[in-house]
Amino acid sequence: MNTKTARLLAGIIAITTFAGNALAQPGEAEPKSIGRALLNSVVFASVAMALVFIAFKIFDWATPRIDIQKELLNNNVAVAIMTAAVVVGVSLIVAVSIM
Repeated sequence: MNTKTARLLAGIIAITTFAGNALAQPGEAEPKSIGRALLNSVVFASVAMALVFIAFKIFDWATPRIDIQKELLNNNVAVAIMTAAVVVGVSLIVAVSIM
């Protein structure tokens, strides 16, 4: 297996690992106060942002031939659309798994 395929496979495995709880049913535990609800929101938002950042870094690592920052500065629309699709897709997976 060549390096590009191995990196892509590692990225796919990492992203699907984040989606492990995507089909889980929501729990019955509900916050008992507004403070607890706000704390839960902040914690889950922080975890979600960290997971999206990690997934993006894995995507960046899995595509070594594309310098994403350089291409975005050169106004490469295709790279911008691809990057946005990765971020939105991972965000949806993380959102469903947190629910």
